[in-house]
Amino acid sequence: MNALALLAAAALAAAPSAPNKKDREGPFFIAPKVGFSKPLTSLGGDLFLGGEVGYLTPLLQRRLALVLEVNYHRPSTSGTLRGPRLDNLGQPIESPYTLADREVAIQLSAMFRFPRALGPLTPYVGAGPGLYLHRVTVESFDSTTSESSSGLGFQALAGAELPLGPGGVFLEAKYHFAPVDFLTTGDMNTGAVLAAVGYRLRL
Repeated sequence: MNALALLAAAALAAAPSAPNKKDREGPFFIAPKVGFSKPLTSLGGDLFLGGEVGYLTPLLQRRLALVLEVNYHRPSTSGTLRGPRLDNLGQPIESPYTLADREVAIQLSAMFRFPRALGPLTPYVGAGPGLYLHRVTVESFDSTTSESSSGLGFQALAGAELPLGPGGVFLEAKYHFAPVDFLTTGDMNTGAVLAAVGYRLRL
């Protein structure tokens, strides 16, 4: 009897231990996100939509992630313009106008995570370059004009993630620097401050 007990104990000791939840998680993740964007110009705030795919690298104890994100928003502004022509009273002819900037951002970020640094929350920070595709449309004086451009910029971000199911829900704040040089806008930064909520699904 003692021999059987010893054999059973030895078998249990030699058996590999069950992997913990962290070991079972894959290194890849995807995340849809939605939020609000406020440009650092006179353009108004606007809803934005985005999505990301990422890879949690083995570097720095699996705290460093590489993330590719694409997002879209269309801020706009409106007002009144004075044209070069005069009316019958010798006053400049005025017309309402609308200016809208349709922006698609393709961004690559290095993101450093602090696992469970705030209880169940995992804060993170990140930064990286971005390619910003713009199309500005102006409607005024019964006509519509458009300009398109692309340029390089960068972004910085910070957020916190809470484990939920097979991934985690997160809140995130981000800053974009995205310069453009249009005839309608001049040389300016159409970057913005963004706040978003999303869900990262670990694969």
